Amino acid sequence: MAACSIGKFGAGKEASYAEDTTAGETESVDGDDASAEKEVVQYEPEEGVYADYAFITIGGEIRRYKLLLSDLGGVDLGCVTDDNLLFKWGEGDEWRFYKMKEYPELDRILGLGPGGGIFEAAPFNRVDISEIEAVKNSGAVLLLNGSVESGKEIWDDFYAKTAKHMPASIIIADCYTQNTNVSDELKKAEAGDYPCLYYRKLTYDGTEFVLEMADREAGEYVVTKDEYYDSRTKYFMYLRHFEGEAQFPGMIYSYYDIYILTDDDTDDWGEIESSARLNPMGAIPYEEVYGEYKWKDNAPYAPLQ
Repeated sequence: MAACSIGKFGAGKEASYAEDTTAGETESVDGDDASAEKEVVQYEPEEGVYADYAFITIGGEIRRYKLLLSDLGGVDLGCVTDDNLLFKWGEGDEWRFYKMKEYPELDRILGLGPGGGIFEAAPFNRVDISEIEAVKNSGAVLLLNGSVESGKEIWDDFYAKTAKHMPASIIIADCYTQNTNVSDELKKAEAGDYPCLYYRKLTYDGTEFVLEMADREAGEYVVTKDEYYDSRTKYFMYLRHFEGEAQFPGMIYSYYDIYILTDDDTDDWGEIESSARLNPMGAIPYEEVYGEYKWKDNAPYAPLQ
């Protein structure tokens, strides 16, 4: 999975884009506070090494790899031969990438250069806008960077049923765009991961909530009970609703309306949210499953494109 996440605090000064291929095209950001325009920028994969990623051409196709291990002390360097050379790049060919006999399918390769090591294949996670549009019409709730994009009435119906202790289930589609508050190199290296989509299935049996990871296959949402199922599935007693104004000026939203799963019976959102900051060992576990936010101008999210 790509590192797709949402943070509700500002991340300091916003980084500028490394390059603009849209000749200054802009897109308006809706919302009471988010009235500024943000640039719409697209990247095409380019050969090179940056931000712990290597983009190399194999068989006429640019593949992405991510640095996995920099300590080569226990690595057999017998693969460093001309026959195993896959790709070379940089001034004076300072970077050279080799096929490793342990990984004939090129799941991992050896990269020798400044800060080199073993690199692991990192396929792009970007989805087409058409897939996101299809989700909107699939009976799922779509959250964009944690805030509802479509399906509000579906969520309201689910919540109303659970409030009456009626069994219910719902699919939550989490869509993320790229964080603009990262370095230009990282922005370029991970541009092929956004927008990304992940799916969760939330089920209530009248007593307990079960949150499972899901996939979308041939238009249907499925939960695969593989070897990772137990570690990724979460169980909770309560579904709590909180709303209010932002507590601190540095937050990237002015207003929130959220629903969280928890086993704690407190009705104080501040107590739950602050527990991790005040006492990491005694943090109150919770999982946010639905939200509506009024973003400020400093919200670090690239437009959906």
